[in-house]
Amino acid sequence: MSGSLQRSGSLSLAVAVSRVLGLLREALFSRLVGAGALADAYSVAFRIPNLLRDLLAEGALSSAFVPTFTAALVQEDRARADQLANLTLAVLLLVTGGLTLLGVVFADDLVRLMTAGWSPAKLADAAALTRIMMPLLALVSVGAVWTGMLNAQRHFLAPAYAPALFNVISVLCGAGLWIAGAGGMWAVTAWSIGTLAAGVVQSFYLLPPLWRLGYRPRLALRGAWRHPGVRRIARMMLPAVVGVAAIQVNIFVNTRFAASLGDGPVAQLEYAFRIFYLPIGMFGVALATIATTQLSEEAARGDRSGLVQKTGESLSALWLLTAASTVGLVVLAEPIVSLIYEGGRFTAADTLAVAAILRAYALGLVPYSMVKIVAPAFYATDRPRLPLLASLAAIAATIAFNAYFYRQLGAPGLALGTSLGALVNVGLLRLFFARKVGPLARPGRVRELAWLLLANAVMGGVLYAAWTGAALGLTQLALRGPLATLALALALLLIVGLGFLVYVSVLQLARFPGIDSLARLPRSLWRRIRRRPPAT
Repeated sequence: MSGSLQRSGSLSLAVAVSRVLGLLREALFSRLVGAGALADAYSVAFRIPNLLRDLLAEGALSSAFVPTFTAALVQEDRARADQLANLTLAVLLLVTGGLTLLGVVFADDLVRLMTAGWSPAKLADAAALTRIMMPLLALVSVGAVWTGMLNAQRHFLAPAYAPALFNVISVLCGAGLWIAGAGGMWAVTAWSIGTLAAGVVQSFYLLPPLWRLGYRPRLALRGAWRHPGVRRIARMMLPAVVGVAAIQVNIFVNTRFAASLGDGPVAQLEYAFRIFYLPIGMFGVALATIATTQLSEEAARGDRSGLVQKTGESLSALWLLTAASTVGLVVLAEPIVSLIYEGGRFTAADTLAVAAILRAYALGLVPYSMVKIVAPAFYATDRPRLPLLASLAAIAATIAFNAYFYRQLGAPGLALGTSLGALVNVGLLRLFFARKVGPLARPGRVRELAWLLLANAVMGGVLYAAWTGAALGLTQLALRGPLATLALALALLLIVGLGFLVYVSVLQLARFPGIDSLARLPRSLWRRIRRRPPAT
């Protein structure tokens, strides 16, 4: 487990930079636009190309492309692997280019399908923003292929920092609008154009490191349909596309549920999800990125025991990191949301609404992250139908949960249903893995889980007591404006640091596997920040 933590350290730092910048982007947006009708319109408009992106690029394609490209590198040579990448890129651009055109033409119909009870003006705003951002689909598709190539060759940092550049461009755009005092539809339109520009920068940032590895992009469709690698990718993508499509149906249904609750819930769910995804990106995605490459290599060599070992090691590291993050998000939801979003057009009432949603999302943090590690093992071993079955069952469960909970709990009910659906997904994946690949359980696991439960309970109590005292002190100080924000940030930093020390100390008493690496992680990351530039 310590090996997984050490290997993911640099990648976690890169992803953390991107996620923090992403939260800064959302903080600017919340202050410019708030959490009302315009924020809802932008959220739906941004979600439409992202639904298709997840369907064809970052979801299904990544799961199928990395094992196939890795096998070409291991079993053939770099020239054949690069040829496979170029053929895949050409086919993908043909498909996504056509979908982009259709999205621009039928934007009004797409928005109408995804929403319920919106006024004509709100629908028109969302359709106009959708037309601006639809080309993101093709741009991200290019980036997905190039990301897969770099990850397969163990060049993880450039793909991890690429989203940070997206956020930098967005933040600069938002800062300019804030300084100019922009607001209303004009500000949201300018923000959407900045989002598209950021997508261009994010994708083409990946080309220079690939160029240095000898890759030259050459788009040609000739021979693509007969190429065995392309055919394998298509064959593996088909179940994945169905599985991701089911997820998109879930998002589609949830968006309609949220839209029917009035102005605000669509944007509130988006704001909460951005915070929820910070620990997933830092820990789940970082560990999963490394694990996917390792599992693909083990599968290409036919080493079943190595594959099981690497998966188990990554899951243990994930438990250690994400369980504590879950407790932290549940206990500190309100001050975290207040620090990031509150101000300008984002009110204290919006903070309470988003914090309630964040707590419900946080309950799914562990299973949501585990899916990202276990599912790639099935693609690496040419069993894409099993994660498809798990995904379909999870989506059905999520829709059923959400149809019930959103009536009882409103927007937090939708987040709770999503968390329960993730639990169903990972439960089925673990069952399939034990039957088809190998058992992940190992001696001492019950003892480890007991100590994790104890450490999280103690940490949660300390966090709650510390924040209660800090909140009382901040109220007595009665600070306003930037001073209040600075004081809240400092209080949260100290409280989180205290929680980390308590968590590590309890687990060190048990000599928990990997805890010494976790204890050294902040110091190690600080050294990397000081010594290493964020290059490739």
